Amino acid sequence: MSRSKIVVIASVLMLVLVTGCNNEEAEEAAAPPAPVAVKKKPKAAAPGATPGKTVGSAPASPGKPKAATTANAGKAAAGGNNADVKQTLAKLNGYLPAAVQALQTDDVDTAKLYVKGFSDNWQQKSIQASVKKQSQDSFQKISAGVTQVNNLMKAATPDKAKATAAIQSLSQSVQQYAKGS
Repeated sequence: MSRSKIVVIASVLMLVLVTGCNNEEAEEAAAPPAPVAVKKKPKAAAPGATPGKTVGSAPASPGKPKAATTANAGKAAAGGNNADVKQTLAKLNGYLPAAVQALQTDDVDTAKLYVKGFSDNWQQKSIQASVKKQSQDSFQKISAGVTQVNNLMKAATPDKAKATAAIQSLSQSVQQYAKGS
């Protein structure tokens, strides 16, 4: 009797796992291309961890947590030089036009995910510290822009015109910093 219960439970678990795997493949095929995200630095190395590997990651694509980095993005997150941080921000800026495009097609949930992707990466202390060190003005513009966009996108149905304008303004501030002006 207990053997049959074990077999039934194992069969149900296998069915659930197989179904879940198939859904992930379908979602990956339908996912639009997304900007590069930066991995967060681990707080402490786990025993047996491989050096240079990071633990957590920000979403590379809205709704799909994936680790997508480049060598420069990894250096920037680890406190690399200002050029690396500029490159990282330039890449992260890709989230913002994608959010505008999603808003224009009335896909508010996707727009919110793109905004969150940018915001989460901006919150990394190493990125903020580097921007602040090089340009206090750019730091203040980008920080204020991130705050404004996050506040506008909190609403269940954000004001599309205001949110679009705020996202575009933030994107312009990031581009100006990344170009060195």
